[in-house]
Amino acid sequence: MMLDPTMRNIECFLNDSQKTVSGKVFVTLMPYRFILNGIESDHDLMNNKFGSYGEMNNSWSGDDVRGFAKIFGNQVGIYHSVNKTKEPAHEQ
Repeated sequence: MMLDPTMRNIECFLNDSQKTVSGKVFVTLMPYRFILNGIESDHDLMNNKFGSYGEMNNSWSGDDVRGFAKIFGNQVGIYHSVNKTKEPAHEQ
């Protein structure tokens, strides 16, 4: 089949992306829907030891945020420079 090499690549990607997927998921099943009640995993990326969501963040300073925004925004400036277009006005 023409897509066989592509399928092998997709299979490798999916296998690799699931290496750290483990643990337990708690759901409530109902007709036509479900409710996610929680998870338990050693690989939980939303673990509260990484931050206090919705509260004070001690990991980033204001200078860190400004620097990240400047670097992340380079791609937009380069795009408009290459395509000789004006950057859209930012909504206030």
